[in-house]
Amino acid sequence: MIRRRQGHIVAISSVQGKISIPFRSAYAASKHATQAFFDCLRAEMEQYEIEVTVISPGHIHTNLSLNAITADGSRYGGEKRRVFLVFTLETGDPGKSWD
Repeated sequence: MIRRRQGHIVAISSVQGKISIPFRSAYAASKHATQAFFDCLRAEMEQYEIEVTVISPGHIHTNLSLNAITADGSRYGGEKRRVFLVFTLETGDPGKSWD
């Protein structure tokens, strides 16, 4: 990509890379790190005209809340539920069109 001066790197993260909720500290920390890494990579790749995009889906139907633990290490066991999928999309160009 660098040699050709073109390309597009896409990372799938989570909205928890932007906001955090209780009992998800390790997961949120990993997603914040993912977000920061790709934000830096975006700035570094700009000189090579390589785009970097981070897609951050919101809550989806998974077992994550069932497997979460509380502060004392006990299992949280939150309920499994369906929530509308919401996501953010970040690129280096705020005016970019995704037609």
